Parts: sequence; structure tokens; C-alpha cells
Amino acid sequence: MNWASFGAFLKSVFIPLVTVATATMVAFLNSSISQVDHELKQRIAAVDIAIKEARDEREKIDAEREFNFKIYDLVQQSLEEKNERKQEVAKQFVLVMVDGELRRRLLGVLEEGGTPTIKQEAANIIVQEKEFQRDENSNLRTNRNVKPSFDWEDWDYDIFWCTSSGTHAKEQANFIKQELEREGAKGRIRVRELYPSVNSRTGYKVSGYAIRRSENETTQANALEKLAETVLSEKGYPAVFKQQLTSQSTRWYISAFICP
Repeated sequence: MNWASFGAFLKSVFIPLVTVATATMVAFLNSSISQVDHELKQRIAAVDIAIKEARDEREKIDAEREFNFKIYDLVQQSLEEKNERKQEVAKQFVLVMVDGELRRRLLGVLEEGGTPTIKQEAANIIVQEKEFQRDENSNLRTNRNVKPSFDWEDWDYDIFWCTSSGTHAKEQANFIKQELEREGAKGRIRVRELYPSVNSRTGYKVSGYAIRRSENETTQANALEKLAETVLSEKGYPAVFKQQLTSQSTRWYISAFICP
């Protein structure tokens, strides 16, 4: 064996090849480690976000529970003291701040144990809200299988008027209903009173002139907006409607609000 030639081979070929291979392997390993490290950090961040969201949700639930207990205590204390003024305050808190089953129960408590005036007011509110909810539950027409092309008669419309806005608001709602019918609308068109107790609830709180629609109902909402503004202007009620998106899944249904 020619050791000189072998040494030259090691120096000029073998060692450089090993060096390149080692460098390539190190680069590959570093890239793999970096990728694993990045993915690990992403997973840790996702876990941190999930933990934070869970903690925020728990804190929100705890805060709501504590607040509801305070409202309940306020109602109970007003009844125990037989204090009509405090009962009125408690009733207003219930109407503005409480939703769902607790709202119905607290109104029932006031109806059962309040002063005669509060009993009557609570009873009236319960009746109004039951009536409103019954109508609300009928918003969806289930006898349609195919989404129609735009046409007045293919859609249902509720024209709400706020009790607090008085009979002029009801008159305006009727003008819109009559114009829809005059133009050949054959769907269900209703003029509905929006009671203060209902309008104080989450999801309503309407003021002014508004049309509520889903994301894919822009064409229908624009048509209703144009019709409503035109007919009200002709009747001496200049109005500008604002469109608002709603998360309710009410297909083939749009609502307008008259609450000036």
C-alpha cells in the first residue's frame, strides 16, 4: 500500500466528504429540531389560550351567578319588606338585566308576592312576553323545501312598532304592511307590538328605524328598506332605516322596527 497516496486520498477526498456529510446532517438535525420546537411552541400556545378561555368563561359564569343571586336577594328583600318602591326597582332590574328562565321565575315571584300594583304589572308583562314568544316561535315556515328567488310573496315580514313610541309608530308599521300587500305580497305579513319589557332584553334593545336580516338576505332587506322609506316619506314620516345583522336562523323572514 502506498501510504503517501492513501494519506493524500484521506486529505483531499475522504475528509472533505465526511465534513460535508457531517455539516449536512447537523443542518438537517437543526432544521428538524427547529421544526419540532416550533410545533411544540404552537401546541403550548394553543393550550395556554384554551386554559385562558376556560378560565375567562368560568369567571364570567361565576360573575353572572353572583349577579343573579344579588338580583334574587333584591326581589326577596323587597317582598319581605312589602315596599312597593323597592319592588318597582327590583322589577326594573329584572327587566333590564336578567334573561331566560330566571327572568320568568323572578317575574312570577313578583306576581305572586308583590303589592297589588306590582302583581298586576308583573302579570301583564308575563302575558305580553308569552304572547310575543309564541309569535316569535312561528317565525320559521317549515313547509318550504326550496329557497325561492326574490319575490315579495315568497317572504314573511314582521313590522314591529315600539309601545314607547306611541300610536304614530303603529300607524307607520301599518302603512308598510299595506304597501307590501298592495304590491302583491302573499306571505305572512304582521304588524307586531314590541313591548318595553321585550325590547329591554338582550337581542332587542331597538331604537329608531331598523331592518334586521341574515348575511344572505341583503337583496330582500334592500327592497324592504326602499319600500318602507318611500311609503313613510309619502305619508309624512321621513325615515332612514339602518340594516342590522342578526344571528337568528330565520330563513325567508325579515323584520323591520319602528321605534323613533
